[in-house]
Amino acid sequence: VQTCALPISGSMAATDFVNARGQQVDRLTAVKQVLSGFVSERGRDRLGLIVFGDAPYLQAPFTEDHATWLTLLDEAEIGMAGQRTVFGDAIGLAIKLFAASDTENRVLLVLTDGNDTGSRVPPIDAAKVAAARDLTIYVVAIGDPATQGEEAIDLEVIERVAELTGGDYFVALNREELLEASAAISADRKSTRLNSSHQIISYAVFC
Repeated sequence: VQTCALPISGSMAATDFVNARGQQVDRLTAVKQVLSGFVSERGRDRLGLIVFGDAPYLQAPFTEDHATWLTLLDEAEIGMAGQRTVFGDAIGLAIKLFAASDTENRVLLVLTDGNDTGSRVPPIDAAKVAAARDLTIYVVAIGDPATQGEEAIDLEVIERVAELTGGDYFVALNREELLEASAAISADRKSTRLNSSHQIISYAVFC
């Protein structure tokens, strides 16, 4: 089972990505395009989708209906959850989501383009709880690490979250690097699945 957590704050409107046609697109559009390819490789995996801004929201509960999942992903719009980035609270919602699931192979993919701005539970504290619940977290930082202010990317926190949960982290400055991160995560999960008796994986994707 996999869940994806996706930020939809105002900073996702930055048009610093180039699509396959060479056109400048905003970050959310680029992420949606890459996630569509990621989902096509998930087989019978159950997918969930969390979006976050001022607070995290469950956009799609766990489902094997990937077409419906993609429709709900497409319906996510910039600003619909507010302008902040509650990274830690998004992890917390994923923990609750997995707690209600009967799967033992739990993966959370978090995409974030800024540092945490007001979570009730800091990301590292949330990651410690996730690790205790056998939840593996992969984090993809979107944008330039040199950015300042609320849109800055705290790589130390991101790296620690991934390390605590046995996952990994990536920095994607453009569409190609975003695709490379997606491919690396897919390859890692495929290897894990080949060595696991649990064939249905649940992913919680936070965007």
